[in-house]
Amino acid sequence: MMPRSDSLNRTAANPLHSTAALFQGVEKPWEFPSIPLRDPAPGEILVKVLACTICGSDLHTICGRRHAHPPAVLGHEIVGEVLAIGPNTSPLDHLGIPIQPSDRVVWGIVANCGKCFYCLHELPQKCSLAFKYGHQQINEGSIWQGGFAQHCMLAPGTTLVRLPEHLTLEAACPLSCATSTIAAAMRIAAPLTNQRVLVVGAGMLGITALAYARELGAARLACLEPDSSRRELALGSFRADIAGDVAELERWIANKQNGIGFDLIIECSGSNAGTLDAMRLMRTGGRCILVGAVFPSAPIPLVFEEFVRRQWTIHGVHNYRSDDLVRAVEFMSDAQARYPFADLVRETYPLKQIERAVIAAQLRENIRVAILP
Repeated sequence: MMPRSDSLNRTAANPLHSTAALFQGVEKPWEFPSIPLRDPAPGEILVKVLACTICGSDLHTICGRRHAHPPAVLGHEIVGEVLAIGPNTSPLDHLGIPIQPSDRVVWGIVANCGKCFYCLHELPQKCSLAFKYGHQQINEGSIWQGGFAQHCMLAPGTTLVRLPEHLTLEAACPLSCATSTIAAAMRIAAPLTNQRVLVVGAGMLGITALAYARELGAARLACLEPDSSRRELALGSFRADIAGDVAELERWIANKQNGIGFDLIIECSGSNAGTLDAMRLMRTGGRCILVGAVFPSAPIPLVFEEFVRRQWTIHGVHNYRSDDLVRAVEFMSDAQARYPFADLVRETYPLKQIERAVIAAQLRENIRVAILP
């Protein structure tokens, strides 16, 4: 069993402290409190945060599009370095690889109990007792459990994966959210061999979906995206066959697919308009996987008769399972050599410049911005 706290290298007279950027609510100033670090309890693992990218869902919370419970330490696309492992805690990651201090790791966004109805029915991400990193309210005596902090304490029931040495920090950060979410979507979508795939949106989710679908053997790969710079990214480095608006894709279907729409749509934009546009491009018998809608929006008009007559299948994906995280790490370990995922992290900021980082993360040209605590 790994030592609990000797790697912290502290004394009673000189305890180690950790600072976090505390979200207080929409349009309220960030606070930067510092707390003494404690030893990990049984089942816990203490990590130092090496980097945390700002996810679109973080922006939804910060901008008030999604409800939160402040004060909170946000951030969940995290890479950490193991500092100490609590007693009665397995020193192995999810693949059975030994974990020890100084190892780089990523972990599942949701810690689950493994015993409730949802855990036993292949939906551990919807665990009745779920603990979600970067989303929990901070109470008196709490230790940091989000990525916008110098340290993070991993709770019991957390899936942990040790990172290979060659995987870059920039490519690794989105593993615990965007990459694993797309891995979950691809698990549901499989097989993709010879499929005609449309990805809606060329943000982090969409760009990842393009590369993932290409690697899984998609025959034709299209992207529905209004922004010209993101279209260029999809067409160039991430190997889409076409990227454009609805009219361009309708012409593509007529000329390249004999008027038959796409077999599979992966909706990554979270836009009602984007979803409705994509459904116009789906063939009879087609499938649509919804990934991007992670904040409340207005209802959209749906005609159920069309679903019935056209035999459509719609599937929602929210978060992911432990095996999806494992597949995401495997995918990125290989794909980073062929796709410039590391280059998608356009800017980095120290923790106390988080306000500037949030502004930068909202610019269309920045796929990801990272906090380096």
